[in-house]
Amino acid sequence: MSIAKMALRISAVQALKAAGTLVGDNVFDSKISAFDHTADGDLSTQQDRPFIAVYTEGGDAQELERSGLRSNGDVTLIFNFGVSISMFVTDRETGGATLDGDGEWLQAIPATDAQFEAILDVIEVQILRALVEPDNAWAQIFGRFVFGYVSKKSLRTNSKMDDVRIAAGQIRLTVSTIADPIFGQELPAGGPWAALLAAFNAANLHQYQFIDGLIGVPSGDVSGSLERLLGITTETAHSLQLYNFDGVPLGVTFQSSPTIDG
Repeated sequence: MSIAKMALRISAVQALKAAGTLVGDNVFDSKISAFDHTADGDLSTQQDRPFIAVYTEGGDAQELERSGLRSNGDVTLIFNFGVSISMFVTDRETGGATLDGDGEWLQAIPATDAQFEAILDVIEVQILRALVEPDNAWAQIFGRFVFGYVSKKSLRTNSKMDDVRIAAGQIRLTVSTIADPIFGQELPAGGPWAALLAAFNAANLHQYQFIDGLIGVPSGDVSGSLERLLGITTETAHSLQLYNFDGVPLGVTFQSSPTIDG
């Protein structure tokens, strides 16, 4: 488990909800049943309108010298999105498709299999734009956890089940992300973790207390911080004399000298 992965995934979900995409607020965090596979290998969905489901896969951290086991390296986010012909109603007068009566641009698109690709393309463009939107507060939080974009892959899947054509798309976006914080460390007021917790709290997200507990209450005690920071044992830290500064060993308590009036 990685706190940074959760931060990326949840902030991406919130950014997409706030972006006004074709799917509206029908955006899910790690929804297991967004797509199902039948016994025949067909793709099916129980969603009644277009949707996006966001997931994170395992990370790949190669250089651990600076952050030790807190490193996250490259993390892949998966955006699954889909539509089915049953989600649309054809306007008998225009031949266009409507989605619960909403969406003017949809009225110009015939509700046929040939137009599914165009709908998926629109959703894909909207996802990628939403993640870098300067006026989207959640997109800006997402971006603060990204060092750089490593790769992007787009996939398509089509299936037919009970005469309902399903068109599904997937974006696999790999990003370089920051390391998890040291448990109990002071969080800089202007840093990404403080901004994340503030946004979670303001939005009353249920994950707030969970992530806040994983980050820990700032203790102000640096004892053991080097082990957590570098991923080394206490024995190694003492062998390297990392806790000895100017000949003063770990554990020594300094007291102020009494003032002598003279």
